[in-house]
Amino acid sequence: MELVKGLGYVALTVPEIDRSLDFYRRVAHLKVSERGSRKAFLTGGASHHWLRLEETGEPSLARLGFEVTGRAALDEIANRLDTRGIPWKAANDLAGDRVTEAIRFTDPDGFEIELFTDMVTLPVPVDTFLKMDRVLHSVWLAEDPSASGGFYRDVLGFKESDWIERQMVFMRAGNKYHHTIGIGRDSARAGLLDHFCILVDDVDDVMRARNVALRSGAKLRQDAVRHAASGSTSTYIMDPMNGICVEFCTNHKQIEDEGYRARILPASPSTFDLWQQLPEYFVEPGEPGQPDGPADGDWNPLHDG
Repeated sequence: MELVKGLGYVALTVPEIDRSLDFYRRVAHLKVSERGSRKAFLTGGASHHWLRLEETGEPSLARLGFEVTGRAALDEIANRLDTRGIPWKAANDLAGDRVTEAIRFTDPDGFEIELFTDMVTLPVPVDTFLKMDRVLHSVWLAEDPSASGGFYRDVLGFKESDWIERQMVFMRAGNKYHHTIGIGRDSARAGLLDHFCILVDDVDDVMRARNVALRSGAKLRQDAVRHAASGSTSTYIMDPMNGICVEFCTNHKQIEDEGYRARILPASPSTFDLWQQLPEYFVEPGEPGQPDGPADGDWNPLHDG
C-alpha cells in the first residue's frame, strides 16, 4: 500500500516577506496565489501552493508538507505514529492553510511534518516563464541519515533509492521519482534544510533559470551539473535571505522496477556531477611561470611529469 504520493509544499519562515517574495517571484519564477500581510503562498502550477512564506523575523524551515494517497493512508500513518509513541495532531484549517484532512507531527530531525489528503486547486494553472511540473523534493542535514531514513521508511512507507556511501540517502515516495527526500550527514548543520527542488520540462528551462539568476545578481552554489544518482541535470540558486538553495532540475528518473535495490555510490566528485569525470590521461596544468606550469600563452600543454 502506497502511503505518500510525494512532496506537496515547503514552508519557510523569513526575516522580511517582501524581500523573499521578490526573490521567489523574479529568480525562482513562482507566482503568488494568495497573500496576507505577513504570509504568502506561491505556486508554479495548479496546486494552491508549492511554497509558503511567513514573516517571523528569523529564517527557518517551518514545515514540510507531503500529500498522501487518501484517508486510509493517513489513518495508517497515524496508527504507526501511535505505536511508536510519537504525538500528532489534526490540522484541518482549510481557510488558513489551504489543505484539508491533515495531521502534523515532528520527525526525528526536529522538522514539523504535515500530511494532507487534499489541497485547494486553482481554477486555471498559473502561467510561468519556465515550464514547471512540480515541487519535487527536499534535502536536509542530520546526525544519522540511517536512523532518519529508517523513520521515513517504517512510518511513512518511503523506499531507499540510493546511498552515497553511508553519508547520504535518497528515498522515493509513491510518484516513483528517484527521491522525494534526501538526508545527508552533517553534524555541524544537523536539522537544517539544504535545498528544495522544482522539476522543469527540459534542459532549456534549467539553463533559462540559470541565466536569469546570474543576470539578476543571484549566486549559484553549483552551476549546471548532472547527478549520477537521479540522472537529472540541475542548477542550484542561493536564497540569500534563508541560506538555502532552490534547485531547478530536469530528466529526474522514476524507478518503476519493484525489485530495484538501492545502490551504494562512491562519495566522489563524479557522483555529484558526472561531468566532473576526467579521462585517465588528463594532466592538470600548473601556474604559468612555475617549473611544471605552461609557458605564457599555452593553455594546457601535456607533459610526462
